[in-house]
Amino acid sequence: MSIAHRTGRRRALPLTVAGLAVSTLALAGCSGRDAAGADPEASATAGTDATTEAMAESCSPGFTDTEIRIGNSVPLSGPAAAYGAIGQTLKLYFDDINAAGGLELADGTTRQVNVTVVDDAYDPAKAATNVRQLVEQDEVFALAGVLGTGAAISVAPYISETGVPNLFVGTGSDAIMSLHADGTQWTTGFMPQYGFEVSALAQYLIENHPGETAAILYQNDDFGESIKAGFEAAFEGSGIEIVAAEPYEVASATVDSQVTTLAASDADIFLNWAVGAFATQSLKKKLELGWDATTVINAPAADATFFLKPAGEGAADGVVSVAYTKDITDPSLAGDAGFDAWAAFAAAHPDEVNAMFAPAAAGYQTAQLLEAALAQMEGCTREALLDAATSFDGLELDLAPVTVSTSPEYPYVFSEVKIQVFNGTTWDVAEGTYTVD
Repeated sequence: MSIAHRTGRRRALPLTVAGLAVSTLALAGCSGRDAAGADPEASATAGTDATTEAMAESCSPGFTDTEIRIGNSVPLSGPAAAYGAIGQTLKLYFDDINAAGGLELADGTTRQVNVTVVDDAYDPAKAATNVRQLVEQDEVFALAGVLGTGAAISVAPYISETGVPNLFVGTGSDAIMSLHADGTQWTTGFMPQYGFEVSALAQYLIENHPGETAAILYQNDDFGESIKAGFEAAFEGSGIEIVAAEPYEVASATVDSQVTTLAASDADIFLNWAVGAFATQSLKKKLELGWDATTVINAPAADATFFLKPAGEGAADGVVSVAYTKDITDPSLAGDAGFDAWAAFAAAHPDEVNAMFAPAAAGYQTAQLLEAALAQMEGCTREALLDAATSFDGLELDLAPVTVSTSPEYPYVFSEVKIQVFNGTTWDVAEGTYTVD
């Protein structure tokens, strides 16, 4: 399935809706009988009104014959304000669709998809307040593109209670899996599951760097500990051994001392799980120390423009990461249909969309995922949207080098990734695809 065929698969309407349609026809067919003394035109109108009212009652809030309302909570202010581009791009994408007439759904009706974006300053408590407001006051049909593990966890009890899908959350945390212990999936993660990311990278290293030693830099929290444990488990019996490990505090000014300690181990592989500015610092320090190790970084730090190149010339050469998004900074992709579509979208919004900015690209992909789910959903309920979002089969996104296949049992968009190596300017994608077991 491709976004180019965005109406998706056309399946039969639910029996409740189909039954109502049949009843309307039956009423219209009988309305001309004089025995009842009724006006045929009035009876038909009454039947149509009754059907419309019944269908409205069966639809979830935020879904009408003309409109679907979507909510998004992201940081538009504060230290993570740059990631507000996810929500802003999501809204722009559907504003374009609306301006062209709207999105046609599987029932044949074209509707406006109106996205409301609110600021949470990357505060999970504020995100929870925003979500409650979006659901209860703005009456959104679903949430899409909310950012962060903290936000996902903070709103999980509420969306489970109210039955509102929280789709394509900006995280790959393993905690998303734990939210499904009750068997009901209301939250899906946009990024590859962190455990899967570790597994794919470990397998690549085992295949391409057999018998080498590794050193790891990780956050001093549950997330960091889980990453470290994941690599240890993946390397067990492989011949690769972690010989040094250094945690860092997210409140620290730098990670220079940790990188210096790790470099002293003379490990062959640097498992660099620093994020944001720490990733740039660690790459710069490694270069200064002359530590000649293959560096592996996490997906959030793989932004060439904002994290790799600022570390200095040569600092990021040969860095390895997973690939689930095309390198939007690579001009050689011109001519690729998906890349060209993204470039055209960005060019149409020069004041709002930075064509070189990864968060904007993530918002674009989130919008395409939501578009596909809405277009192929059966009926007009939140459950129907959730079912559509968790049953993609080979969906193609403009900016993804892999296809998307989802299931209710695995609450993440990407179940396959590729490995990419940074050449100092752009990313080179390696042969082969790594898939969730």
